[in-house]
Amino acid sequence: MLGLLELVLEVEDVDRSLGFYRGLLGMPELVRWGEPRPAAWVRMGPGQALGLWPARTGGPGVANGGARGGAHVHLAFRIEEGSIEVWAERLRRAGYAVEGPLASEVGVAIFVADPDGHVVELEEWHAPTS
Repeated sequence: MLGLLELVLEVEDVDRSLGFYRGLLGMPELVRWGEPRPAAWVRMGPGQALGLWPARTGGPGVANGGARGGAHVHLAFRIEEGSIEVWAERLRRAGYAVEGPLASEVGVAIFVADPDGHVVELEEWHAPTS
């Protein structure tokens, strides 16, 4: 296995979600679909995409077999060492409530809800990843 390729989140409004992931978090937009199946993908990391799809974009005939997602705990992104306070302040200035920073055995993290209520974690990860 080579790693994560794509994760798709169900969103209410693609433009609003792009404002958060592309605009606020700085993830470059990779692909954008228009009507009748609006969706967008942003770059999470090297070779990794985050898809943003309204519920109507999924369903029968979709390459993923018509599958719909389920509940998840959170989505976490690794951030640069020493940048946690910069990210927290950036999110607060944009009007988002930020939880943390919270320290654990593996790092220090902040948590924020995206425009659709998905919990997004930004973490200075100190544990090995390989």
